[in-house]
Amino acid sequence: MIITGPIESFFKNPGSEPSSEGDGILFHLRRDLVKLLGAEDQHFRDASPHAMLSLMGVLAGIDYLSQVYSATGGSRTKCVETVRELCKITEEDSQAIYQLRCAIIHSIALSTISDCNYRRGVKFNFEITDDDACPLIEKQSDDGSEVAYRIGFWKLRETFLNIVATLENIARDVGHPRNAHVINMIGQMHSEKILKAE
Repeated sequence: MIITGPIESFFKNPGSEPSSEGDGILFHLRRDLVKLLGAEDQHFRDASPHAMLSLMGVLAGIDYLSQVYSATGGSRTKCVETVRELCKITEEDSQAIYQLRCAIIHSIALSTISDCNYRRGVKFNFEITDDDACPLIEKQSDDGSEVAYRIGFWKLRETFLNIVATLENIARDVGHPRNAHVINMIGQMHSEKILKAE
């Protein structure tokens, strides 16, 4: 028997065997994404035949991890803050990533109309590409009432994995200003287990 603490349990490597006592949500999400997309340190040139499902998983994962990182506001505020600070992108691009999350998770679509304070009533349209040369996010057009972005699929997956790694580093760094909050949230969330037969 291997004894692990909340940090090890929460950030369990998706290449590890599932525990007969259950594993956390993040472990299963990462493990399922590996099954759909290949190992976390590689990607195929062609998009996965399960691209939409993979995209939903990555965006849900970012949203889930924002609960661990951010101590402010509701879901949108947490998600935007996490993406902006951990991915080092602008507020505008972070808000657009959140709108993509809303489009994919709530509507299973590549467009949504903002119903939050940020650009309320504006239609956000997204194009997803598996082109390696494409950055994470690139604005294509903006006429004031409708805005279009191109999203790099593999860069988005990489962004999710970078958030995982950064949060693990924060959890292990007692001097980090977010350490206490991250440890507290991991303590609350690591006990949520999924029993999954392989």
